[in-house]
Amino acid sequence: MGSKEIGRKLQQAREEAGLSQEQLASMLGCAQSTLSNYEKGKRRIYLTQLENIAEILNKPIEYFLESNNEPAKQPNPTDTTIDEPELLQIVNALYDLPREQRRSVMDYIIWQKSRHTIQEG
Repeated sequence: MGSKEIGRKLQQAREEAGLSQEQLASMLGCAQSTLSNYEKGKRRIYLTQLENIAEILNKPIEYFLESNNEPAKQPNPTDTTIDEPELLQIVNALYDLPREQRRSVMDYIIWQKSRHTIQEG
C-alpha cells in the first residue's frame, strides 16, 4: 500500500463527506497544501494523523490501508472457532489487555502488514 493509493482513498473519503481540502485541513490543524500533498501521495501520512483523518471522516482506519487489488479477508462474526492454535492464543491474550493497549497491538499489526506489502512489491 503506497502513499498514492492512501491519498486517493483520502480524497475520495473527503469528497464523500462533502468537505473541501480547506475545511478538512482546518479540522486537522494543518495547511491546505499539506493535505493536498497527502492526497497526491507526495507526502507520507503518519499513523497518528491517519487516525485523526479516519475519525473526522467517519471511516475505519483499515479503509485507508487495505489495498483495492485484494479484497480484505473479513472474519465471520458468528464463527467463534479458530483453527490455528497460535491465533487462539493471541485472541485470548488480547482479552486480558485494556482497550488502549489493544489499540497499540492493532497499530502494530497494521504496521507489520504494511511492511509485508512493501517487501512483496
